[in-house]
Amino acid sequence: MIAEPGFSIVVLAARVLLALPYLVSSIEKSLHFSAALEEFARARVPLLRLAAVATIALQFVASICLIAGWFVSEMAVALALFTLVATLRVHDFWNMEGEERLIRSRVFLANLGLVGGLILLAAVGPGSKVL
Repeated sequence: MIAEPGFSIVVLAARVLLALPYLVSSIEKSLHFSAALEEFARARVPLLRLAAVATIALQFVASICLIAGWFVSEMAVALALFTLVATLRVHDFWNMEGEERLIRSRVFLANLGLVGGLILLAAVGPGSKVL
């Protein structure tokens, strides 16, 4: 195990790196809301507008909390569950063929890696108040 303050610096780096995809996604979805709605429609997400707004809010708030070290375990669990559900719904590579199957399977596995990192972060917590 890494001793303090190194441990907390490593945890801070992990929090930021795990939060970045969600922060960028929330900003992109906000700036290009109609494209986000189209993406949700292709994925057959019910309650399209509500789901899009809820997704943007969750991704933005949770990523800011992870970066700032607020409610880290709770936000990490929320993002892990969200990512797992969204990944199973959108990246159903087992129903695809050819290159699309390969691309979606890679995204699926990358998302599972995010889920694993978030679960580990939930277990470890925020580290000392470095930020």
